[in-house]
Amino acid sequence: MLIHSHEGEDTILLVSNEVADALEQFVREGNNVALRRYRAKAYYSLDCGDGIEHHILFREETPEELYEKKLTIQQLNRALAQLPVKQSQHIYARFFLGKSCREIALAEQVSVRAVQKSLRSGLKRLAAILK
Repeated sequence: MLIHSHEGEDTILLVSNEVADALEQFVREGNNVALRRYRAKAYYSLDCGDGIEHHILFREETPEELYEKKLTIQQLNRALAQLPVKQSQHIYARFFLGKSCREIALAEQVSVRAVQKSLRSGLKRLAAILK
């Protein structure tokens, strides 16, 4: 038999002893977790429905930040345009599309070392251009 109290009302359920013990253990573990949170003062959350968490995670950029980002992208595009085509393609695939060197090599049917070498020399040239 299991007696459950919820909002001032007691409910009596007839269940086997194993089920009753498992449910009581579950409730005890939940209470223990709540007590540990309380003792560690870990009961605060930004997710309380007032938009704080959304505001922090998805902060709008200021006009100055947007302008700086636009200039940076323009400079990067101009610098990439000055690189040889293959190096520019490799850098774009690796850093903008998120492809691995192996994926790039398979797509172009070249060795992984060739792609790595192209990326290294392209990044060196890119650094020199942007300085």
